[in-house]
Parts: sequence; C-alpha cells; structure tokens
Amino acid sequence: MDSRLDLQMVKLQTEVLAKNLGLTRSTRFINVLELGIINNGSNEAPQQRGYEISFELPLFDWGQTRVAQAESRYRQALERARETAVNARSEVREAYAMQQGQYAIARHLRDEVVPLKQRISEENLLRYNGMLIGVFELLADARSQIASVNAAIEAQRDFWLADADLQMALVGTPGKTAVASVSSAPAEAAGGH
Repeated sequence: MDSRLDLQMVKLQTEVLAKNLGLTRSTRFINVLELGIINNGSNEAPQQRGYEISFELPLFDWGQTRVAQAESRYRQALERARETAVNARSEVREAYAMQQGQYAIARHLRDEVVPLKQRISEENLLRYNGMLIGVFELLADARSQIASVNAAIEAQRDFWLADADLQMALVGTPGKTAVASVSSAPAEAAGGH
C-alpha cells in the first residue's frame, strides 16, 4: 500500500493541511486501516487466512488557540484518507481475485481442454481413415478443435489484461475500466458481422 500513488498523495495533502492550519505537534498516529495476519482456526467460524493492511496518519494537538473549524477540516481530511485507503484495498483485492481467476481459466484451457481436443481430433482422423466416420464429422471436429484453441488464446489474453489491471491497482492509477472497455469493443464488433 506504500507504493500506491493515490495514498501517498492523500498523506501529503493531510500533512500540508496540518501545516496550513498551524497544528503544532503530532500527539499520536491513527490507523485508518490495520495490518495483521488473519488465521482463524476456531471450529465455529470458517477458516480464514490472509493479510490485513494498515495506513497511518498523525493526529495533532490542536492547542488552545485553534478553532473548531481547523479540527473539523483535519478530521474531514482523515476521513477522506480513510476512504481512499479502503477503496485502494478493495481495488487491489478485486484486481488480484480477477487475475487469479483468469489465470485458472487460462491454465485449464491450455493444459487440459486443448490437449484433449487434439487427442480427440487425432482419434477422429484415425476413424476417418478407417472409413468409420464421414468428412462432415471430421470437419465438425476440426471446427471444435479450432474453437477450443481460440478460447485458450482469449483466456490467455484476458489473464494478461487482468494482470495489467492488478499492476495498475498496485500503483494506484485508475485504468481498469478503460482497458476493459477497449478490449471488449473489438470482440463485440467482430461478433456482429
């Protein structure tokens, strides 16, 4: 989370706001998120494992001379920082889940479906050579094999797009919707012809 640009920007904005408001010193730090390892081993709840992430911002001593407006403005900035951190964590988690899902699909198609279709095609060619099936059955099988290879290629493409989205989420730049809409537009246009 330290490498996300949006979180660094929010942190700097809150520091600048604190300086502009003339806040004197930080009294403690507040976690808008917390970091820890989740390992729930109890029998009542389902097993959960993973990591939690923290994002800390300082709380300042408001002093006797500052008005309530400065306090509310800084607390508002803290809430915006908390919202940004929660959204960033959600974005990274969503992008990671999408990347892992696309990887599983691409690996399944590449390692299981395409070799199986290849084996079926070889067997049908032997059956055709033995005059057990006709040309149309052989062509239908070839069409099915081509469709499985195309599906594997598209799944590989979807994995790399999801991986790029994950890298963008780790940096903190918005780009997920732009990449998804650009990649789906040519596929929809090709399907309509």
